[in-house]
Amino acid sequence: MSANPFFFARPPVATSNRPVASAHFNIRPITGALGAEITGINVATAGAPAIADLRAALIRHQVVVIRGQALDPAALEQVTLRLGSFGHDPYIRPMPGFSNVLRLLKEADERHPDVFAEAWHSDWSFLDTPPAFTLLYGHDVPDWGGDTMFASQIRAFEALSPAMVRLLEPLKGIHSARRAYAPAARSLMADRLPNMDIVVSESAMATQLHPIIRTHPESGARALYVSPSYTIGIDGFIEQEAQALLGYLFQISVDPRFTCRVRWEQGSLTIWDNRSVMHLPIGDYHGARREMYRTTVAGTEPVLEPCPD
Repeated sequence: MSANPFFFARPPVATSNRPVASAHFNIRPITGALGAEITGINVATAGAPAIADLRAALIRHQVVVIRGQALDPAALEQVTLRLGSFGHDPYIRPMPGFSNVLRLLKEADERHPDVFAEAWHSDWSFLDTPPAFTLLYGHDVPDWGGDTMFASQIRAFEALSPAMVRLLEPLKGIHSARRAYAPAARSLMADRLPNMDIVVSESAMATQLHPIIRTHPESGARALYVSPSYTIGIDGFIEQEAQALLGYLFQISVDPRFTCRVRWEQGSLTIWDNRSVMHLPIGDYHGARREMYRTTVAGTEPVLEPCPD
């Protein structure tokens, strides 16, 4: 092994981000790990075969960015329903007249540079059935800044040693919304996110157990399923043990080798698979306005399937 202190062993990568051609749109991978930009499709009018190809690309690349769309909240709802039924979005009031669309808004004159959900997470993992997909549409975006980062939890899982996998397989993470949405956060949210319609609640103190490794229900791939935002412990572990192990998993889960970065343009629709990625909105656009429309597609209970013999 090299004596170079910056050398690290590269684990074998079992999957590829190489695109599969579609007759309905053009596709270009973003990085070697995950993500793809898609052009040449209007998601509001595309036929069923094109939507089927789009869903397949989403499962394969984990994040897809579809440029040049013109979607109002009603159209975004219709596009969402082409991928599945609406997911449940707690703790944020939806837009008036659109019960399944959230408006993520930061005005240019806000005092604090904070942005909504600026920490690595998989959406609503504290629910018993977290969403499968999230759709986020750029209605009004800054000229620069406000990118979103994504990290492949499939790639992170592939980097684990066999011994670590054996340790993690029977373990369940404790997920909770308490850090963001419990009553103690009320004044902080009101001060730092004044244009987000957030509803804090005692229900955010509840916990939900999910496997630390989950099996993707469509691709069969295994992925890590923990996040610094919502995973507060490990079932059966004392806090010091849990935080030591989770600290390592949080670190490897966002290794730069397993990430991509999406730059927003007005009219971009980004869809990601919460079953295989985490994401991080970047709050580097203080003094600029950013307005996004967001929906989710319902998912299923996270499970870990046994490896085939």
